[in-house]
Amino acid sequence: METIHKILGVSWQAALITANQVVGYFAGIFIFGFLLYLFARFTRNMFVKSFGQRSEIFITAWIGTPVHELGHAFFCLIFGHTITRISLFRPNAKDGTLGYVEHGYDRTNIYQMAGHFFIGAGPIFFGSSVILGLLYFLLPDGKMIINQFRSNSAALLISGSSFYDLWNVVQLNTREVFTELFKTANFSLWQFWLFLYISMAVSAHMELSPLDIAGMLKGLFVIIILFFLINVLYVVFFTQSQSFIQLGIPFFSYLNQIFVLALIFSFLNFMISFLLGNLWSLLRSGSLVNPFTSYC
Repeated sequence: METIHKILGVSWQAALITANQVVGYFAGIFIFGFLLYLFARFTRNMFVKSFGQRSEIFITAWIGTPVHELGHAFFCLIFGHTITRISLFRPNAKDGTLGYVEHGYDRTNIYQMAGHFFIGAGPIFFGSSVILGLLYFLLPDGKMIINQFRSNSAALLISGSSFYDLWNVVQLNTREVFTELFKTANFSLWQFWLFLYISMAVSAHMELSPLDIAGMLKGLFVIIILFFLINVLYVVFFTQSQSFIQLGIPFFSYLNQIFVLALIFSFLNFMISFLLGNLWSLLRSGSLVNPFTSYC
């Protein structure tokens, strides 16, 4: 009986540690992924209701869709999946798809199974990286903004701050991004407008499809099991049971700060489509468009 109590105690402690780690690593991905999905859906409703079924294809999809699919493909290669078919941009009027990546994998390979999470979330990671690259190369103060992200993440890594403290940094960086991006001097630069357009086009197509989310959950299940088993070993053999996996959370906080950047442009894309779409609708039919209901 005493042995059973010990096993249950170790399992419970490892489960609590695992839950904290999973939230610290992955909660931001799901939160930002959901918000990006909402803005993308509302923006798509505005485009279709105001300008027609194929309008978004010519405005943002021709840039955003290839970046989305490359995100899937990149992580397929990283995690050893075989890409069987790929189309970076092929709009299909029947099922509404704009592109696809089909891939095969070994179901007995834990690494490849865990990779489903990152392959599914690939458009968020890859799209955010593209926006970060544009920020670095196109805007005079882009390097300063990126360095601020790095310094904040480095400070968090040294201090070992909790997950909840990371959100304070995200909020701070959001204000800094708005201040630096939309200062008066940038409005006279063609690079700023190019950066703004491409960033909005990329962010408009970073949302995850139901198939993407299903793949993420499949990989997340494997990751959770691995975390739990590692934490059981640490609870049994070490006193600092959280320190091993917990160290990676500040690195993911840096990703969360980059996701904020993508979310800003997704919101801007929605607002611009909302204003222009309703202006056009008023001139054409004298009515306003509701972006929060489906166009189907």
